Amino acid sequence: MTSNAESPRVELQRHLKGQDGTAQRSASFADIFTDWKPGKESFLLFAPHDDDSAISLALLISEARRQNIPVRIVVVTDGRNGYVSLRDKDSIIERRMEETYTSYAVLGVPASDIAFLKFPDGGLHNYLGRRRAELGDPVDDVGYTGLENHFVRELRLRATVGGASIAPTRVFVPSPADYHQDHVAVARQVPISIFHAVGGIWPECGEKITTPPFLYWHCVYCALPDGKEPTIRLVGNAAALNQKIASVEAYNSQGQIASIIEKLRHSPPVEYLLEEAFSLYHPGVYDHCFG
Repeated sequence: MTSNAESPRVELQRHLKGQDGTAQRSASFADIFTDWKPGKESFLLFAPHDDDSAISLALLISEARRQNIPVRIVVVTDGRNGYVSLRDKDSIIERRMEETYTSYAVLGVPASDIAFLKFPDGGLHNYLGRRRAELGDPVDDVGYTGLENHFVRELRLRATVGGASIAPTRVFVPSPADYHQDHVAVARQVPISIFHAVGGIWPECGEKITTPPFLYWHCVYCALPDGKEPTIRLVGNAAALNQKIASVEAYNSQGQIASIIEKLRHSPPVEYLLEEAFSLYHPGVYDHCFG
């Protein structure tokens, strides 16, 4: 007996600037993402808060899993400021962790592919860079703390793909123009962490990677930086949207989640990405401005 229920589907579209305005469309990441390497791809999502990636990138996550692409979600903060009732204050961290497992399981991400860095919610500005850990700091196994320290470790962590060990090839981060200070801190620290992950610095953070991953900015609470437009759009069908809503609904401890879900129900089932190839400044890059 077969079901008539619609299966989740996501179409990927690439904006072709300077051409006829018709987007390139495909059901496959390979046709849309730059320099795609079949069987050698791995996605890494830095989520400042546990629900950020579900709100912004659930279509991406679920479609990646359907195409058997490894997806690792790194939850940077512990969610301690997310309580809406004083009676929940002392248990909110543990509750949000359980909600996170439930949320991403809906999208096909197992608990083993979710990492909690446990930096204090609302306090990431105190953890820029890398330094020796003090009492109460999130700490690695050699006594260091800081966003760069922990991000470099995640960027150097390999996934097993078809028997091969693959470092992240695509990294997804909230827009650096976001309203939330924690989102801004993560956006600020990921690019420099990519630089360190490729270099030989801090060998205790893992074996360096040979190729920098592509970097993708996405929108959680605000648009992209002024003057920036997305490169890629993901468009889901009704079933994909329902799956995304179910994922976001798992965060029932969050008082504002109902308004977010209502917005999702009455908005197009789309997500946007701004793709950037990681590159460093080099002398001469601006010479074209001078004739």
